[in-house]
Amino acid sequence: MATFDITPLFRTGTVSFDRAWDQLNTALHLDGSGYPAYNILRLADDEFRISLAVPGFTEAEISVETREGAVWVKGERAVDPNHNQYLYRGIHAQAFQRTFQLPEHVRVSGARLESGMLHIDMVRELPDALRPHKIQVTRGDTSRPTLEDASKAA
Repeated sequence: MATFDITPLFRTGTVSFDRAWDQLNTALHLDGSGYPAYNILRLADDEFRISLAVPGFTEAEISVETREGAVWVKGERAVDPNHNQYLYRGIHAQAFQRTFQLPEHVRVSGARLESGMLHIDMVRELPDALRPHKIQVTRGDTSRPTLEDASKAA
């Protein structure tokens, strides 16, 4: 099982598109199976989504949890009660586990299964101290009056 660090993809100011693409390609090839396939999307400045292709899995067969600064996705198929004998099985139904390392200040806001795709939504919530703050620029002399200025005025 490989752990994928998606932190560099959240730093848009310092990581160029080419570098982010190279890092993502490297991460994709760490796990030989490549199953399940996934996408990482930027929905807005502070909203992201990991989408995994999990055809045939139900909500009960998939677990998503956050721990140790990562998102852990696990899928285990229930045993087929009919013990069907497939002549050809092209749809993967194997168990899987994927781990995605979360950047600082990013939390998972929800997960949903829709048409064979598992969508894990994430939100970056910067603390107020780390957010940029605009400083108002005023016009005129803003120097403090001194004791000398006070005595001249009197």
